[in-house]
Amino acid sequence: MSRLLERKSGAARSVPGVDRPIRVLAVDHTVGVAPFRKKFEALAARDDVELTVLAPERWIENYRVVEAPAEGDGFSVLRGRVIFPGYNNRAFFVSGLAGAIRATRPDILDLYEEAFSLFFLQAAVLGRLLAPGARIAFHASDSLSWGNRYPYRPSWLYATIQRYAHRVATAAFTINEVAGEILRSKGFRRPIVRAFHGVDESEFRPLDASELRSRLGLGGPIVGYVGRLIRKKGVNVLVEAAARMDPRPSLLIVGDGEERDALVAQARELGIEETTRFLPAVPHEEVPLYLSAMDVMVLPSIRSRDFNEPFGRVLVEAMACGVPVVGTTCGSMGLVLGDAGLLVPDGDAAAIAEAVASLVEDPGRRAELSRLGRERVIERYTWRRFAEIIREGYETILRS
Repeated sequence: MSRLLERKSGAARSVPGVDRPIRVLAVDHTVGVAPFRKKFEALAARDDVELTVLAPERWIENYRVVEAPAEGDGFSVLRGRVIFPGYNNRAFFVSGLAGAIRATRPDILDLYEEAFSLFFLQAAVLGRLLAPGARIAFHASDSLSWGNRYPYRPSWLYATIQRYAHRVATAAFTINEVAGEILRSKGFRRPIVRAFHGVDESEFRPLDASELRSRLGLGGPIVGYVGRLIRKKGVNVLVEAAARMDPRPSLLIVGDGEERDALVAQARELGIEETTRFLPAVPHEEVPLYLSAMDVMVLPSIRSRDFNEPFGRVLVEAMACGVPVVGTTCGSMGLVLGDAGLLVPDGDAAAIAEAVASLVEDPGRRAELSRLGRERVIERYTWRRFAEIIREGYETILRS
């Protein structure tokens, strides 16, 4: 941390009444995923923020074990041990958190966790005890828990934590409109700042994937999906849609999950086994290549009692790679896509087939959406833009 203090010693006044950068302690369980650290690199690049990030030593993200690095690029990393790694709302630190708060003495405790999570509860309680002057913020993507009714058990516990959060938090950051509306409906009256997920546009960009396409042995247009193979993602609807199309496209599905065997069986039963490839999840840094191998990327998520797509990060990643995208009316995909992608009703295989066919058969339209998608990412969804919004939010927090 001393190197950071030396590097930023000449920064302009950032904390009201204090001639030094804003000290921020962020808590984020996804720091072990390299591309997700980009947001902190962008934030730490600013001279008016002195950033430390606390992360679990070990976490399970999308069925893969990830470990937090010893240090970040431009920011300090502290690590702690957690119970229930992989369970966003139920996990909690058993080491590291109290020490991180004492060591950093933050002006802002920025929790990249839902306000009803155990991570939030323990960080907020310890923050008020060990750094009573720190302002507390949280990041919300929840688009389900209207009326303090949670699809997770025990719901009463999460509702209790949420009510506590509303008393102690200075502000909230949300990645979609619905999350903010839900917070307001629960009585949260503090500032809400919308901060979308981002991508590194220098890594997520159009790549030459001709060798990969050849290696996969798939001809003609390739329609694809990247993500978890779980029921709520609606991949079975995409498989059905591909089988409906005439001529049938090649189908590339990249990811792991409990639905994998059922999806393989479905493709076989529908007679598209030969034109379908199921690949295991790839490291996140390899995702741009697999996206670039696709002519169209589909995120076929289905709304249910316990799921409503909060953002759809892979949509932004695909758009950054210049890949035309089709999303569904589940959750916030319409907000994410704007006019840079196609939107169809969730759970509707015929609608997905029609939308994909309209792109496969019209190279000009594909090229237009490719351009619009990349432009939308550069304008809205880069980590640089994310850091600007977060920094503006910090100013609001400190002056509240």
